Amino acid sequence: MNIIQQILSLSTDFFNTNMESLVTGQASLTDVTLAVQEFVQNLGREVLSAMLEQADEAIYETVKPQRTYQIKETARPRTLVTTFGEITFHRRYYRQKETGRYTYLLDEWCQLPAYSRIEASCQARMAEHAKDMSYAKAAQISTPVPVSKQSVRNVLCRLGTIPNTAAPLPERRPKVSELFIEADEDHVAMQQGNNRQLRLAYVYEGKVPEGRTRRTLTAKRVFTGYGMPWDEIKEYIQTVYGSPEITILGDGAAWIQSATAYLEKSRCVMDGFHVVKYLRQIAGTETIQPLYDALLANDREQFCWEAEQKIRRRPHRRKAIQRGQQYILNHWEGIRDWLQNRETFASSTEGHVSHILSARLSSRGMGWSKDGAERIARLRTLAENGGDVWRYALDCLTKKPSDTVPDLNEQELTRQCRRRRLPYCVYDAEHSCRMPGSEGALHGRWMKDIQNSGYHHIH
Repeated sequence: MNIIQQILSLSTDFFNTNMESLVTGQASLTDVTLAVQEFVQNLGREVLSAMLEQADEAIYETVKPQRTYQIKETARPRTLVTTFGEITFHRRYYRQKETGRYTYLLDEWCQLPAYSRIEASCQARMAEHAKDMSYAKAAQISTPVPVSKQSVRNVLCRLGTIPNTAAPLPERRPKVSELFIEADEDHVAMQQGNNRQLRLAYVYEGKVPEGRTRRTLTAKRVFTGYGMPWDEIKEYIQTVYGSPEITILGDGAAWIQSATAYLEKSRCVMDGFHVVKYLRQIAGTETIQPLYDALLANDREQFCWEAEQKIRRRPHRRKAIQRGQQYILNHWEGIRDWLQNRETFASSTEGHVSHILSARLSSRGMGWSKDGAERIARLRTLAENGGDVWRYALDCLTKKPSDTVPDLNEQELTRQCRRRRLPYCVYDAEHSCRMPGSEGALHGRWMKDIQNSGYHHIH
């Protein structure tokens, strides 16, 4: 019995049985819904298996006249995990006569990796879930059958480190004359016991009020990595905006200040969070107001005098006070720029680092490999920039390298495929009820209609 007849028989039996159960009260709507879901899964597995085996037949008929391959085994099974569940299909095992290489032509043509039992769409779903949850949880919810967390890691290794430019670029906006960049880092624990800094920067055009206390960044674009890719940020700004003025907000770290060497018409401004943090480090339990007033007045001498008074009153805090004082003095001009326009230069770097990096990489006790942490960071960056993680992963996993695709006669393969197409089937209820002798002039096939229970093929 071919696959179309199986589908018709299974569908009819399923519909009749479950409709009767629903009407007679033997099953609730929920029970029937679950039954439909299971039925679709079973049907999907049957269809996929049949399609693969028919494709193997078409490939065999294509290469047979060429006599370049020798069949070593006619029906070797393979099991794959798909979105419908686990399927098993059979295909031929060949030996290429000229090179002596053994191969499965169906696997190579369909780009099925030799030692992978998980189909590409399921692997892409694993990558999509891994950006938000542990490998074990991603493996648990990505496929209908159990797979290991190592499978998720293997998928991420195949994807590699996603470039910051993976998400589609927005439309060009040359009329924007000013941009802002905020930058900070997250300290991610490594498996060897030390920490590494994953850096984060995001470009935006401005802030729009949302409620009384919240603001939304407009046209935000996120970049991340161990080494800050200022060259990628420069290319993005030039492509989308041209040559606007750029204000860079951060904590004054050397890697942030180095951006001015890459980006034309740029300046560094201190963000208020770190200014207040170091003022409180100097003041301790006392008020920061005298120190803040000295900053507002642009009076370095008064600021240093206030810091000295803190040391005299709290000599045991000398090192902490001196560290805070040195930090403020080193970034005096950047702090002054922030003070003159606090509303415009209000920073949200800590929140973005927490949301994009820390929530997955460092908020709980985890140890990462160097490459693994960056892969997850780039996945989250892709999603933050509006990219489709599942689609991107699927495109990468199904890309056909030209050197691994078997050299088949595509014209002949297409012809063989068409020979195996199933005929269309329609149901004519009136025709199925006709009795011999009562059919019209256009219907003289009542014997086949009875045999096929009312179904007949059309071409």
